[in-house]
Amino acid sequence: MIVLDTHGLTLRFAQAVLPDILNDWEIEEIIEPLHGLPDGALNEIFRQITVIWPVSHALCNNFLHAVPHALTCLPHSQLSDWAKAILAAYESGGLHQARPLLERVEETFLCTVRGETGISFPEITGRLQPYATGLAGHPLELLTGAELYTDTASIYLPPRIAVFPKRSDNFLLYKLMVSFQWAFTAIGTFSLHLPESRPEISSAPQQYHTGLPPLESLSEFLNRFPAPPLASHLFHLGETARATAFLAKRLPGLMRESGPLFQALAQKIPLTAGCSTEELQRTILHHAAQQSHAPSLAAPPAITDLFSALFQEDTTSRDSAFFVSNAYDAFYAQAEKPCLPIIFQGILRPAEVMAAKQKKRAAAKEQFVAALAAIIAAQTNQDIPAENEGNEVPDTVFPELDGQNAAIILPEKTGKATMESERQGEETLDFITINDSHIELPDELRKMAREIVDDLGQIPSQYISSAMQSAGKALAQGNSPPPQEGDPLSGTDLFIYDEWDYRRSGFRKNWCSLLVKKIIPVTGTFVGNTLEKYRGHLAQLKRQFEMMRNQERFVRRQKDGDEIDIDALIETLADIKAGLSPSEELFIRLCRDKRNISVLFLVDMSSSTEGWVNTAIKESLILMCEALQVLGDTYGIYGFSGMRRTRSELFQIKDLAEPYSEEVKGRIAAIAPQEYTRMGPPIRHLTTLLAKDDARIRLLITLSDGKPEDYDDYKGDYAIEDTRHALIEAKAQGVHPFCITIDKQAHAYLPHMYGEVNYICIDEVKKLPSRIPEIYRGLTS
Repeated sequence: MIVLDTHGLTLRFAQAVLPDILNDWEIEEIIEPLHGLPDGALNEIFRQITVIWPVSHALCNNFLHAVPHALTCLPHSQLSDWAKAILAAYESGGLHQARPLLERVEETFLCTVRGETGISFPEITGRLQPYATGLAGHPLELLTGAELYTDTASIYLPPRIAVFPKRSDNFLLYKLMVSFQWAFTAIGTFSLHLPESRPEISSAPQQYHTGLPPLESLSEFLNRFPAPPLASHLFHLGETARATAFLAKRLPGLMRESGPLFQALAQKIPLTAGCSTEELQRTILHHAAQQSHAPSLAAPPAITDLFSALFQEDTTSRDSAFFVSNAYDAFYAQAEKPCLPIIFQGILRPAEVMAAKQKKRAAAKEQFVAALAAIIAAQTNQDIPAENEGNEVPDTVFPELDGQNAAIILPEKTGKATMESERQGEETLDFITINDSHIELPDELRKMAREIVDDLGQIPSQYISSAMQSAGKALAQGNSPPPQEGDPLSGTDLFIYDEWDYRRSGFRKNWCSLLVKKIIPVTGTFVGNTLEKYRGHLAQLKRQFEMMRNQERFVRRQKDGDEIDIDALIETLADIKAGLSPSEELFIRLCRDKRNISVLFLVDMSSSTEGWVNTAIKESLILMCEALQVLGDTYGIYGFSGMRRTRSELFQIKDLAEPYSEEVKGRIAAIAPQEYTRMGPPIRHLTTLLAKDDARIRLLITLSDGKPEDYDDYKGDYAIEDTRHALIEAKAQGVHPFCITIDKQAHAYLPHMYGEVNYICIDEVKKLPSRIPEIYRGLTS
């Protein structure tokens, strides 16, 4: 127990900072390690407690126990930076990943600050996550793991690298790890298909008496050998040789930059003498460094030739398998353990690859079947006579599904035969044929179908029959609408954003995942009813917007114009009397400029908008779109919702370049309440879109019914401050944000978020459709 005079001061600090749920003896126990620290250090420590305690009580306790030791080598002025590094590690990998920063301050923090050695996973993800996604062409998540490997859906990297003295070299090594793991997927390492007729394959079971299991995967091939780990190691070396040649062609700049690293790694290999495959590894590293004097292998010529041939561009994973079959005896006879993998090589985990592939196939099937069923139902429904709507679907329109023939038809190949192989890779699936009826596939469904064909070689008939059955059930239930949301627009429509934490005055790095989706349009009477309901008001709006089409402004001090510029004339007379040359620019000209405006509407689709609010928002958007057709401004519409930081969603209703069409009307009609209101990620994403536009005026108008809030800790001051910071970021990029809300409590938080003049509160929901166009006219006039 602390009994010195400083105890009272420290206790008062703690009582002011720590929550009321703790009693005095609990607070005393927590602050026990701080006894004897100077007041300046105590002030800074308790300032950091206000940041760490809301994130994790356990982490805060660990911080308090570690800080006295940390202050022996760390000035208290750097405690803030140390706390930020601890929080970043904790949020990336939990207490386990934060503990090294707490326990080894000199090694894990100060050395990093001084740039002396090492780099950690949280420090590289912000740069390498977009790099990995760009390489793959779809989300390829970077995670930390005990070993380096890929399951083709994610790449698992070490939590920290300190192989080289320079921080930049360690970062480059991380980049090589990501590149080689991606390359293994790109060159087909995990898609091994071997003909049983090859003698190198069929002879292995007889020679080693391992039986003859079915040869359907990489794991089954490796298990045919008495020592599968050795076979796996040799196969992996062969694939690394192929990956080296592949990257030299695809990423020549990276491989040239990494030349010194490859040479340095090659020099380290003799230190592991006593393993059997060191010469193969050294050969790979010399080829990677693009050195002509690659070492010759001390192996039979046949093995040497096979391995050297793997650096050619036209090789496949079969060639690596044949190399294993031919080289296995020579290495197995040495009775030596294989070398450890080259550091960027990692390990092969075929079982994890298969599990990830099965998961991906199941998800692809579910998405494809749902999307295809919606299209079949929609197209079939168009053929139903009006008198049958709402009744049972007649057999002549949608006959019994059993026994029907359905096929995916490829578009006819065109062009010269020499380009045939390239065209096959670029083919898209065109339409399906059901009972001699053609149903065209939209672009996104074609892309899904192509990915399934690339994986399985065809669209399984079960996928099509399942979609037909789903469509039949939907029609039989009375023409129910298709789902309210669509699939992601493409494989790269997952975005990672930071989130502002006001408690630490810094960002939570790579904290929120935002998935962009496209709403599937619905058919119905909503749009028509809205246009009829507001027919008179819409006609008035169009007249008002027609008058706004060209902006008028007076330009002074012109050589000719419509009126005399009195101010310029007075100055000219004064110049004459003063003996100066008079100006000839004495007129005012009326100029009519074309509007140069881009606007994005961000629509709240949280569950709280259910009912009249949702209807009013959709009616408002219909009126706005109809009026903007007259005005000609560039505009887009997006909805937002989500659940927790890992599933923030943005729904594309109309992008900036898309024309106002029946499909857009159908998407507006399909707007429906979803989940929660995490505003930061969608604001940051739309800011990025508007910042790329070269319009003179760029507006981001949010339609919401309440304050930002999510299911997790995104609520209260935290949510408001993150949203406010996202709006500040928007202003910094030349985007003007404005909010239209029907929340009666909005005056308590909107002035702080948007500023006093950048929001408006509408007190009645029914006024929303008539007020929004008026507000827009005021913002852009």
